[in-house]
Amino acid sequence: MNKNFLLLSFVAASSLFAASDLSSAFKEGKASGQIRYYLMDEDNRNDTKDYFGAAIGGKLKYETASLYGFKAGAAFYHSEFLNRNISTTSTQSGTGNPSKNSRYVAGLVDSTDLNNRDVTLLGEAYVEYQLSKTKATVGRMKLNTPFINPQDGRMIPTLVQGAWIDTKELKDFAVNLGFINAFAVRNTSEWKSVGNSIGQGGYDMGLTPISATQAYNYNNGNTSSDGIYIASLAYSGLKDTKLEVWDYYVDNLFNLAYFEGNYNKKIGNFKVLAGAQYISEGEIGDGGNAEDNVANPTNLQKSKSLMLKGERSESYGAKVGFGYQDSLLTLAATKTTNRGRFIFPREWGKEPFFTFQKRERTEGSGGTTAWLATYDQDFKSIGLDGLSATVGYGRYYKPDVTNAVLNKYGMPGYAQFNVDVFYKFKGVLKGLELEYLMARKYATAETYEKGANPYNYTFKKVDMAIHNLILNYNF
Repeated sequence: MNKNFLLLSFVAASSLFAASDLSSAFKEGKASGQIRYYLMDEDNRNDTKDYFGAAIGGKLKYETASLYGFKAGAAFYHSEFLNRNISTTSTQSGTGNPSKNSRYVAGLVDSTDLNNRDVTLLGEAYVEYQLSKTKATVGRMKLNTPFINPQDGRMIPTLVQGAWIDTKELKDFAVNLGFINAFAVRNTSEWKSVGNSIGQGGYDMGLTPISATQAYNYNNGNTSSDGIYIASLAYSGLKDTKLEVWDYYVDNLFNLAYFEGNYNKKIGNFKVLAGAQYISEGEIGDGGNAEDNVANPTNLQKSKSLMLKGERSESYGAKVGFGYQDSLLTLAATKTTNRGRFIFPREWGKEPFFTFQKRERTEGSGGTTAWLATYDQDFKSIGLDGLSATVGYGRYYKPDVTNAVLNKYGMPGYAQFNVDVFYKFKGVLKGLELEYLMARKYATAETYEKGANPYNYTFKKVDMAIHNLILNYNF
């Protein structure tokens, strides 16, 4: 199905260009690309494993010039793992975790096959048509929406296959409509259908919400869905304000509705901001697999469904911020109610929660409260043009790790401290960008370390630091 879809895209492009000056469209096209280097160190507590690794790669893209409103483009992505040591730099001490592989560094290799040293992928191959303020794209593309997006924590981003329309024909309104039938999950080498993409990112599938049995999710390769339908509407007619609503209808799995409103005001050298979020999600169809998705299952050992019958969740968020010149302080809070766990495949993108911090997710949790303080600083005003930094500290209060009804991955409550530094080079090195990210997490709730598996709820989750050094050269 995916190959046929891509072939039709190229056939359409050929027929549209054939009647006009195809040669000039290609001669006047634009080539671009990126060379990317990623060095990562995963520093777990002293009595458990540490991991490190490095990779180099990038992309090469070509897009034709516009011809009667049409363009065609393609991009190849490649990643080469430079160090095979994703196992350990120290001895293991009874973690009780069946996986001996890194959680984070393993993302620098093919998440579906850790022995695969390199990944090469035709990640983009599309036809685009623009008329006035409306643009339509068909094929393989990089798509950036609140929940489905490229992400930036690995060498190759998450890419999608389908059709996408965005239009701004109506004053103060922006509309998006789309359909996705396949994913290239970040840093993997194959395109997968929507259902089969779940579980391809190297993530733990977690537990089903049946605390009596502690049954494991087994939806990797067992989930059925014909695609994702996306619609959004944004309104910017109110001064300094933007309102937007998104809906993700994932066939046979769930429907997610998302609202966000933001207010940004600048008064001289001062700036203020405020925002609100609401997310409602519910299971539809059979949650991905009809075999075990029945009301009140009691003998379930392995669930093949992403969501069980009747699963729902609700989340609320708010933020306020105050800034002066190149500085900004933001305070944010998120509440996911006890109604159920927020579920969204991690393979498809990072979350838009105001309390999101790089290298961890809210996904899999219900009955949670989180708050986050971030401080952003641009150093241009003191002569360090190109240098900026973000510092964040958050607290994440979760249900007990043994409560599978509201804690899918057995993640304890934790605190997280992030330092994210960016530098954009100038002059002869223009196009080169450097990022250093340090994320430090430590448990703030019960982790049951006196049992047979003392680190089962901490190893590769909390009481650790992740150091990331990323170099991107864009041309």
